[in-house]
Amino acid sequence: MAEYLHGAYGQINPVENRVSVDGPAPIVYIGTAPVHTIENGANYVNTPVLVNNIAEARKYLGYSDDWTNYTLCEAMNVHLMRKGTAPLVFINVLDPTKAAHKNATKTTVEKTPVNGAFTIASAGSVINSSIVIKTTDDTPVTKVRGTDYTVSYNMDKEIITVTELTAGALGTAALSVEYDTIKPSGVTSADVIGTTDGAGLNTGLYVINNVYQLTGLVPAYLAAPGFSSDPDVHNAMYQVSKKINGHWDAYMFVDIPLTYDSTAVTLDNVATFKAAHGYNHDNETVYFPMAEGTDGKKYHISVLAAANFQELLVDQEGIPYRTASNTECDFIQNLYLGESNVGRVFDDKIINEKLNKNGIASATYVAGRWAIWGAHSADYTEEDADYINVSETNKMMLFYISNDFQQRRALDVDKPTTMNDILQIVSEEQTRLDALVNIGALTYGLVTVNAEQMTTADIVKGDWSFAFNVTTTPLAKSLTAVVSWTDEGFITWFEAAA
Repeated sequence: MAEYLHGAYGQINPVENRVSVDGPAPIVYIGTAPVHTIENGANYVNTPVLVNNIAEARKYLGYSDDWTNYTLCEAMNVHLMRKGTAPLVFINVLDPTKAAHKNATKTTVEKTPVNGAFTIASAGSVINSSIVIKTTDDTPVTKVRGTDYTVSYNMDKEIITVTELTAGALGTAALSVEYDTIKPSGVTSADVIGTTDGAGLNTGLYVINNVYQLTGLVPAYLAAPGFSSDPDVHNAMYQVSKKINGHWDAYMFVDIPLTYDSTAVTLDNVATFKAAHGYNHDNETVYFPMAEGTDGKKYHISVLAAANFQELLVDQEGIPYRTASNTECDFIQNLYLGESNVGRVFDDKIINEKLNKNGIASATYVAGRWAIWGAHSADYTEEDADYINVSETNKMMLFYISNDFQQRRALDVDKPTTMNDILQIVSEEQTRLDALVNIGALTYGLVTVNAEQMTTADIVKGDWSFAFNVTTTPLAKSLTAVVSWTDEGFITWFEAAA
């Protein structure tokens, strides 16, 4: 029976009708960074490095404009320098201590200190920690780093400067300087895929299992520009993206290669390649080809899309209900399919017919600007379209609700739980879904105790289940104006003239 009321009343709602989060989940990038150029760079191999700005990225991982050899630097540039979006988690697999990742022959040069210092030019490949300085007399004396001298590296000019720490420590005579040089091409797909012993020792992609423990952030999004276009790496990405740590589901931004086995992948055969090599998972968006920037650089569209998507996440308190598709990317100049394939102009009709309808996203010039173009998940085709894969945000929202519940409700585990406690959980979760409906992230959301799947034994054992029934907000995939000629205007005209 409803409570009898007579008079004026006020109610305090214990939970505000909005979704509150600490910040967006990070984009986790795996690849190579020039860690050999920084002090203790070997400490940042096969470990998640959380960064929130370019200064942190340069400090822990280094930076280079050579994105072919140092793939993580492209993400640093786009996210942190161009967009200012964060957080990012980088997993670098280039190991300056690994024999296969450095050149076999050491380099030796002679340098004469001037005013207690000397420089090494074009030093982008020098492994900082390997530098050894000796005198050149008959009985060479090795100078002690940290006592006699210090080493600094200018990332922008690629110049190493060696400076004595006390007056005269380096002397004025010629010195022998020996060092190793890095070999980025020594990084293989096997390095990126990595290994796990199943007991917490992880390398490569398996380091995603360390992200939550070491950063406190849920690894909800995964990308590997320059490597995800390798079908073996891509398959491994998919394997590690499911139930990370037994909990988290990740959505992937991946690329289809421009060439494979010395054969060009083209707009005409890319759909065939996609199907044949397994780029059709429900938790990924695949991109093709690459983009040529106004600065002359070549960009993976997966990175451009991920950066635009994260920009939306920041505005949406981390809730992934808006797609990167049709978001502006003003520094794209054209699509890029290789140096032998230039001079083409691609309109959105070509992109729609060759790519989008086959579940492949890209970029195009639309509405007077370049934009990311294509919102379907990779399992979408015209024949296999459904309510989920028509938009990447549908799957992302399901992952978000699941990941968010697990992260928050872990605090309620192993506490005495009454039926009132369970109903309180239902009420609080319903409030969160109502908030998602209120902002347009969902059109419907209902939480109930999942009684149909629970038995008395489950309750006795403390295994409670909650059913979340949600409807994600559909996108406007197309808007069509049907324009018809009519003679109604003449009737009106003649009436006015009578």
